[in-house]
Amino acid sequence: MPPPLTLLTRIINFLRPKLQSQDDPRQIKLISVGLFKLFCAGHLLTEYVGSMPGTYGPSMLPTLAAQNDVVYISKRFRYGKGVEVGDMVSFVHPCVPGAAALKRVVGMPGDFVMRDVHTEGNDTMLQVPEGHCWILGDNLTESRDSRTYGPIPLGLINGKVVAKRNFLFLFERLRNNLQRPTPAE
Repeated sequence: MPPPLTLLTRIINFLRPKLQSQDDPRQIKLISVGLFKLFCAGHLLTEYVGSMPGTYGPSMLPTLAAQNDVVYISKRFRYGKGVEVGDMVSFVHPCVPGAAALKRVVGMPGDFVMRDVHTEGNDTMLQVPEGHCWILGDNLTESRDSRTYGPIPLGLINGKVVAKRNFLFLFERLRNNLQRPTPAE
């Protein structure tokens, strides 16, 4: 899918000859209203239903490629609604304004998590505060995540990654293989 600006440019270039050949202002008004409706519908779909961004960066290897994987993000899970441990989420990066990131949730409010899972001798346990979650990249050595900036507020979550595009350009569902531990009896 082309980026929105490229798509908009293609639509305008397609309609330009039609607009220039029309002397009727009603026809121009109808086309303008139609384009406005198309823009609004596209905004509503990408903001409240789902989006398909490309990925960049090695933090989610091997689940996602370091470049050019396309994922489907369901916006049904905005603000952390329905998100569970093991889900991969998209969120507003807490340190880089305007940037988004993808990581895996490993702790929900009230859960205890290890602060640094890949260093030996450091077994500091933290409890995830209410209204926050603890996230990690799958590639621990190349990931900036909650170990760097702490737990993130659930309000920063944009959605949950539910599928990725495979080599045949078909989407395959991403499954959550992590399970919550059962209480000891």
